[in-house]
Amino acid sequence: MSTINEGSYASIQFSLAWRSAEATHEERFLARKANLWRDIFPPGFKDLLMGLGAGEGVRASYAPGRGLPGREASRVVELPRRAFRGRSPSGRDITPRAGRFYPLGFFEGLPGVYPQDARPGRVLRADESLLRVDMGHPFAWRTLDVTAQVLEVRDKTSDTGGRISCWMEELCDGGPGLQARCEDGCPTDFADADAMTRLDPSDDALFHETPRLVNHVDSGAAQVLREAAMRRVRPGTRVLDLMAGWRTHLDPCAGIHVTGLGMNAQELAANPLLAERVVHDLNKSPLLPFPDASFDAVVCTLSIEYLIRPLEVVAECARVLAPGGELVIGFSDRWFPTKVPALWMDLHPFERLGWVLDLLLRDGRFEGLWTFSDRNRWRPADDPHIRQTFTGDPVFVAGGRRA
Repeated sequence: MSTINEGSYASIQFSLAWRSAEATHEERFLARKANLWRDIFPPGFKDLLMGLGAGEGVRASYAPGRGLPGREASRVVELPRRAFRGRSPSGRDITPRAGRFYPLGFFEGLPGVYPQDARPGRVLRADESLLRVDMGHPFAWRTLDVTAQVLEVRDKTSDTGGRISCWMEELCDGGPGLQARCEDGCPTDFADADAMTRLDPSDDALFHETPRLVNHVDSGAAQVLREAAMRRVRPGTRVLDLMAGWRTHLDPCAGIHVTGLGMNAQELAANPLLAERVVHDLNKSPLLPFPDASFDAVVCTLSIEYLIRPLEVVAECARVLAPGGELVIGFSDRWFPTKVPALWMDLHPFERLGWVLDLLLRDGRFEGLWTFSDRNRWRPADDPHIRQTFTGDPVFVAGGRRA
């Protein structure tokens, strides 16, 4: 068996575990081709990897400021409100809100920052005349636990230049950490008068009139969604698949009784995992047509982004869940843009995780909150989008347990 050495490439599954005041978090990132001679690893981590073979793993913990830039008082700055120049992808002028992250390039007058700078900065305070902005890394003050599982080791045949990867940055930059509230625990201000407006406000029944018997994410992402849900769904229990279609991201061999609630009868009829089928439009009526404590789990995958009254729907999920029941909400970065609210398009994918957590926190009946992300998988070779990108669809999941 080949083992990791200076003359090898390795495929490594990294996992980052961390805590916020409101939840536990796990971020998974695939290092497809780590070069042990050239790449940069977290402090001391390369030595831990040396000599490992496929199937073996290591773990290390990093205190704040070790492996990533730590907290610096100079990274928190105050600016006049007029210094904010932000526009959404849909062209709307953005109002800066406390707790939200925005590209640093949206703020004029920040030292060393240019308009093209996409690194996130967090608004700590926003009033009529002043903005207080934290330019530091979202993990600057957090302890991080890094785990690596070796998937494959290959001997090099040559080494003639190429890209240097810093794997701590790959794992931690680009969004992880944005789902947590501010250090003082104050809720993020997601409110906006136009937050729930959509490009197409027409009756959703018209949009769903024609069945869409297509896969909305690649098969690898679907498997990750299934595994994430089955970590929380116990075999032999009653499950509600909320906003269901022709595929349910659950294990068909788990002996679970699944009720599907969706918008299209033909899609529901084509779903072999459903024992019961209910056609219901949650945007017209968030009230679920089930008695209290009817289910041991509620799973909503690839659909939360279409709700225009999400807090009311989460409240109904809490009502129909038995004590100890699990709510699991998963999504990716593919959706029908005309049917998602403006807020969804304005948020970074990891902020969307924070928004889902905020729904559960505001409801107040969920405990043991958690989030999970999975990024940078290979796209399956038979996927229809393989010619556009080799990278698989990312997966983001959040949930909690009914108190």
